[in-house]
Amino acid sequence: MSRSLLMTDRDREILDALGLKVRLFSQRQLADHFWAGSLANARRRMKWLAANGLVIRIEVQVRILVAPVTPLVVWKPGDPAPDFGAVAHQCQQRLKRRPLQSCVVWIASEKTAQMFGGAGRGDLKNPIQATHDLGVSAVWLRTRETNVDFARAWKGEDSMAQTRRGQKRPDAFIVDHGIVTWVIEFGGGYDADRVMAFHEDCAERSLQYQLW
Repeated sequence: MSRSLLMTDRDREILDALGLKVRLFSQRQLADHFWAGSLANARRRMKWLAANGLVIRIEVQVRILVAPVTPLVVWKPGDPAPDFGAVAHQCQQRLKRRPLQSCVVWIASEKTAQMFGGAGRGDLKNPIQATHDLGVSAVWLRTRETNVDFARAWKGEDSMAQTRRGQKRPDAFIVDHGIVTWVIEFGGGYDADRVMAFHEDCAERSLQYQLW
């Protein structure tokens, strides 16, 4: 019997997320959200998945941010534009006094990407963006807690790349029967110009969005 047949529902949810929804999870995120805070249990199981060629362990330098609880902006066509400066201030404040530190993260292997239909290549294309990528993962994990339907319908930026050639790509899309109903963006440490550019792109395409 193939050991892959011994995967649990939890394994499959994690692999599906890494294949289709987010680029990575930190070991701490996995422990807190899937193993009731137990780093030892999370580490043990992720090593098992790695031994079966399903995930890859990487160490990156990141700024550990406080996990977001609610979006900074929820916007729909017809609503007034947000205050770009005020939103940018909130984005930049969360990065202050957050030093770079080493962090263990897990990504999908090419095998997992093929199994779940994702776009992963078994590596992390832009390690310097790991802080932002962890923020996106934190948003998905929060959505998983508060809006199960959104979490299931969530498609990551890489999974939707073929549909946005030559266009700006938000961090995630909520897709219902093939139709994009929302876009999701993690603001990281965006300045006002970048917040405005994201808003204007969504407004031009009549896309409602959440900016976290």
